[in-house]
Formats: sequence, structure tokens, C-alpha cells
Amino acid sequence: MYQDIEYQVSDRIAVVTINRPKVLNAIRVQTYKDIIAALQSAEADRDVSVIVMTGAEGKFTAGNDLRDLLPEGDLEGVRDGVAGIFDTLASMKKPLIMAQEGVAVGIGANLLLHADLAYAGKSIRYSLPFAKIGVASEGGSSVMLAEAIGPKNAADLLLTGRFFSAAEAEKWGLLNAAVEDGKALETAMAVATDLLKNHQGSIKAIKALSRGEDHRARVNKAVLAEMDAFVGLLATPETQMRIQHVLKGGK
Repeated sequence: MYQDIEYQVSDRIAVVTINRPKVLNAIRVQTYKDIIAALQSAEADRDVSVIVMTGAEGKFTAGNDLRDLLPEGDLEGVRDGVAGIFDTLASMKKPLIMAQEGVAVGIGANLLLHADLAYAGKSIRYSLPFAKIGVASEGGSSVMLAEAIGPKNAADLLLTGRFFSAAEAEKWGLLNAAVEDGKALETAMAVATDLLKNHQGSIKAIKALSRGEDHRARVNKAVLAEMDAFVGLLATPETQMRIQHVLKGGK
């Protein structure tokens, strides 16, 4: 059923694993489709109470597969995928836990803004390299990141595109905890198991109340505005040159 992910349900916990390890679990159009379908399946499944998302072979994700952003790539598919995944996340009622290791770039880092709980190996490297590539920020980060970690910290990460650490992410509250490398999924599963002991209606109500009535519309508005800017910048020669440079191994 799925090409780019693994999806497993056991003891009321659904685990969604990005599974393209040969390309550091980079997310292509098919990956978006698979993740969206898996999240929607877990949300609709009465036998699932908690959802955990992770990446295969000790890496979370290197972000968008840049080959999709070339002139011959499926840009409309990317746009639909980005809009679709964040709309799905914004509409979910069940708790979502991130378990990240190795690297989480672009959307991989932005997913922290949409998770209820998050754990990462202490040596993980995060980056929001949109300005380095020559595109706009995505995933609602243009609005939500400043709210989460403060406007100066958000500007630092978005304007420089620098790598930041699990310790920084934990300090800012993007992570619940930085754990020993290789222990993020184990930690997330232990927390998920603890959540199963609580009243599931109460958990859903707490999540809904914390988000506010207009959360989904607000996320979608931000994401769509970001993608308009993203697509506009993608058409410029400088951005295409920067993408080609990265694909050839440049930094």
C-alpha cells in the first residue's frame, strides 16, 4: 500500500516511519502522499489512540527531495503535498509524538511545531535552510516558529539557515527531551504507552482546547501564503542555481 513509508499498528499505537534511507529519508511527492494517507488512516482507526512518527535507519529526514524542485520536477505535487500534510496535522484529534534521530532538515524540523510531544537523539542536526536554497519557509514556520521560540531566535534560524542542536531545541521547548542517540523511538513509545493509560476523550479535549477554534484555518492560511512565495522564488534563476549546487554536493 505504501511505497516510501512503513506503517504499523500495535497495542493502539500507530508508528509512521519515513523509509527512504538511501537518500536520508528525503521527502518526495510520493512520500507526502504516503504520510498523509497513513496519518489519516491512524486518525480514523478506532484501534489507534496515539501516533508516533519517525525515520528509518537512524535518520529522520533530509527534508524535501530537491529533485522535485527542478524545472522538470513535480512542483504542483510538492505544493499539494506540503499543503496536504499540514492540513492533515492541523485537523488531527489524536496525540502525535515525534521520534527523531540523525538529521531533521526543513520540513523535518518544522514538524516539531505540529507535534504534541517530541524526542530526539542528542547528536541530531536540525536546519531550516530555506534562505540558503533560495525559497520561502514552509510548514507554518513563518508564523508558528516565532510564537514557539521567540522572534529573534526564529529569525536566527530562518535567515541564517544554520544547523542547530537538540540541546537548543530542548531549551526552546521544541523538544520535550534530548535523549541518548538511538533512544528517541524507544522513549516516544514509552510515553505513548503511558498516554494509553489516560482517558482518551480527555486527551482529545485537552489537545483541541490548547489549539483554539481557528487552528486549522490559521495553519492553512500560513502554509498557502508560504507556498505562493516558495513557488515564486523557485522560478528565479538564482534559486535554481542554488538547488543545482546542493544537488552536486555543495553546501
